[in-house]
Amino acid sequence: MSEVNNRPRSYRVIGVTVSLVVLGVVSLSLYFFWRGDGKHLDSARTAIHSDEKEKAPHTDEEAEGIHLSEEAKRNIGLATETVGKQPIQTVITVNGIVKPQPQRLAQVSPKIDAIVEKTLVQPWDRVKAGQVLAEVRSRQFGNPPPLIALTAPMSGLISKWDAKVGEAVDPGKVLFEIVDPSVVWVEGDVPEHESHLVRVGQAVRVSMIALPDQVFTGKIVRMGGMVEPEKRTVHVWVEVANPEYQLKPEMFAQLNIVVGSASTVLAVSGRALLKSGGETFVYIKRGDEYLKRNVVVGQQDDRFAEIIEGLVPGNQVVTQGNYELMSSIFIKGGVGEHTH
Repeated sequence: MSEVNNRPRSYRVIGVTVSLVVLGVVSLSLYFFWRGDGKHLDSARTAIHSDEKEKAPHTDEEAEGIHLSEEAKRNIGLATETVGKQPIQTVITVNGIVKPQPQRLAQVSPKIDAIVEKTLVQPWDRVKAGQVLAEVRSRQFGNPPPLIALTAPMSGLISKWDAKVGEAVDPGKVLFEIVDPSVVWVEGDVPEHESHLVRVGQAVRVSMIALPDQVFTGKIVRMGGMVEPEKRTVHVWVEVANPEYQLKPEMFAQLNIVVGSASTVLAVSGRALLKSGGETFVYIKRGDEYLKRNVVVGQQDDRFAEIIEGLVPGNQVVTQGNYELMSSIFIKGGVGEHTH
């Protein structure tokens, strides 16, 4: 009976002994495995750090950039500007259309019954006041019938031409119309709820669809006296100097009416901003590379956008050629190269 009772205690002693032996063997194995100047441990640490580096967000030093050759820069017209402080103004933006001023239109007609003998101008020729436009001969009896010169009453462009050689014309028939586009109106309609902010004399920046790289300046010279009942708008007339005749009647325009100013803030040209996939970003120049940089934008007007986060004064941002930098087709075409 006592022998039977001692068996469990013997089994426990044997089990503890076996466990100690196994633990010792494992400890020795690990000791010799990790010997060798810590090479195995260093390898493990390197693997861990490499994995963490891959997961970490890119900094400018690690970000993928685009390198452009000088030829590529010329081809896309690449241009940059320095980030700095700019005034952000309060503007009202409306669509507009170019119109000639009524006082700058003139018509040319014979005062007698006549036959057109000669025409000296063509449609849209630029003429000067006093220049001969055509010669007509009187149809009244005479020997010989007198030859009469029709001259331009003002300088401008021939906007209408209806003088055929040999044609008999009656007094008062309009043979030519001249428009002087050296000063034009750009007309637009301000929404009723914003019309209280607009007044005669306010400065206006005018952008043209046909001339996207230019901005013209003008001022409001007239406002409509009532609200247009269907559109619920108030009509405005903006006078714009046009000495080179770049603004042509019936061109579409955008009127940016300056109605207030804000404090000066860190800002970039609106042309620098790009949007894709819910992100707003710019391309900055770093050395010979161009890097994408996400930004947070605050208040904006038609010229500048406030940068709340993402840029610092002195950064060089791309304002022209940035769409080409964004285009995967452009990059894959071999003009730009990715660098690390």
